[in-house]
Amino acid sequence: MYLLYGLAFLIPSGFYNFEGVIIALLMIIWLVTKQFKLITKRTSLDAFLLPSFFLLYILSLLYTDNFSNGIKQITMHLSYILIPLVFITNMIDEKVKERILMVFLSSTLLFLAIADVYAIIDILRTESYIVRIATGDYYKFLSYGLTRIFTDWHPTIVSLFLIFSLVITVKYLFNDKKQYAIPILIFIVLNIFLLKSLIGILCLLMVISIFLLSLINKNTYKFALVFITLGLAIAFYVFNPFKVDKIQRFKKTNIEITDDEDRRNVLSIRLVKWSSTLNLFKENILLGVSPGDLKQNLITEYTENGFYFAAEKKFGPHNQFLQILAALGIIGLLVFLTVIFLPYFKLVEINSLYSWFLLIILIFFLTEDVLERQQGIVFFSFFYTMLLSQTKKL
Repeated sequence: MYLLYGLAFLIPSGFYNFEGVIIALLMIIWLVTKQFKLITKRTSLDAFLLPSFFLLYILSLLYTDNFSNGIKQITMHLSYILIPLVFITNMIDEKVKERILMVFLSSTLLFLAIADVYAIIDILRTESYIVRIATGDYYKFLSYGLTRIFTDWHPTIVSLFLIFSLVITVKYLFNDKKQYAIPILIFIVLNIFLLKSLIGILCLLMVISIFLLSLINKNTYKFALVFITLGLAIAFYVFNPFKVDKIQRFKKTNIEITDDEDRRNVLSIRLVKWSSTLNLFKENILLGVSPGDLKQNLITEYTENGFYFAAEKKFGPHNQFLQILAALGIIGLLVFLTVIFLPYFKLVEINSLYSWFLLIILIFFLTEDVLERQQGIVFFSFFYTMLLSQTKKL
């Protein structure tokens, strides 16, 4: 059980590379204690949905042109089958689930606090607000400037963790009237804005609006809260007080598929990625081009269509649904949609934590390849499986 707590702690942390060690230890214990014998006692097919999606990665080896990269993709997505196996054969009670969620929340807050303190100390020490990362300049307290303390700690993924932490805080701390819930919520919201992920900010505003709408029960002041929130969201977009550069560029956006230096913007680059990914999908509608070939094929597609900036940067699809569609075809996308939606329609209440998890992850899937990063893969596999796993009666 302590290994599950350890994994929940590592997922949002800056040391997430140790996740593989914890998962390996869980599987060693799973094998040594012969927990695999309990699989046949689990009659619910829902527990095997995510592992069935993983089987498509193995199948893709039959038609990939880059076998070694296909193996690499399988290795990267092993959590789809290993984590469900642990939960399938080990039922946990609601108290343990709550503790796991609290560990995740605590870790998210801890590592964001470390990043905040580091940024403040660095600014005071160097008397400079700007830091160069790769080829770009960033404010030390914003976006990549804030997350630079940990290697490959992506601002958008951290925003995802923060929003899920916000939901955990409301459901387990705020609703129980814990005094420290409000300071935690303020800290979370502030850091989401500091991370400057546009999809993170939009998701935050949507989650807050839905929370407020759920409170409405013929009370005028609750209606007022909703309209005030929507008004603040609109005002935030219009005035952009944090000077989020993506919002600034989006306001000046022309709808055009180009990555030319003088004409490209947030939307045009996204359209380049999405149109090129769709073109790859058309080459193999049924099974896709395979996960192992997707990256190189996409670069080739960029080059052939004159999108040299996108090719140079080796951009991915930046849309999880399109990524799966191009890599695994229509079959892959249908299986994936079954994985995430079938349990919702069969088992889950509208206001359950899984419903919030699903809403948040689907919003991020629209503009990010969440499941092409180790942190995103383990986060999705772990909480998808845990939130849907059978609960042991106390």
